[in-house]
Amino acid sequence: MGNIELNVSDTMRYSRHDHMNDLQLLLMYLDMGKYKEARKCILDKTAEMQQLAMLQKLCMPLTEEWLTTLDWRYPVFKSHLHCDIASKIEVQQIDEVLVDYLERLVQDVIPKIDQYAECQVEITVRTDAAGWSIQMTFSEIHAKQMNISENSSLLTVEVCAE
Repeated sequence: MGNIELNVSDTMRYSRHDHMNDLQLLLMYLDMGKYKEARKCILDKTAEMQQLAMLQKLCMPLTEEWLTTLDWRYPVFKSHLHCDIASKIEVQQIDEVLVDYLERLVQDVIPKIDQYAECQVEITVRTDAAGWSIQMTFSEIHAKQMNISENSSLLTVEVCAE
């Protein structure tokens, strides 16, 4: 369940594997004549790619990399990303601070997850003229289990009950 360090080659391997799985699922649906399911498969993958493309609008490459590789580095997680990014984050020094915080958060969450469970993680990234937020909701964790704070003047952290 530990963190896996990824280089470019590893990232490409994981990406190819995921795309191959999607294509095989699509082919299976087509072979079985399940055209509605095949269409849904294509639409779901397209929507996922659009969310990843929108994440680039943050102009925070470390955060983008961390969020997009979470499932590969920590196989216990199955994440779903939703982005509503109207503008980039103007405070560029936040990128490294945010990734450090997210990594510490995941390290704190992992021991609280059943090692045989797949923890769904809903990630919502929002920006607008007034500010920005990243919300992570873990299916296997309850707010009362969390004891995470952030001492950076750049971040405000809230742990919310279900």
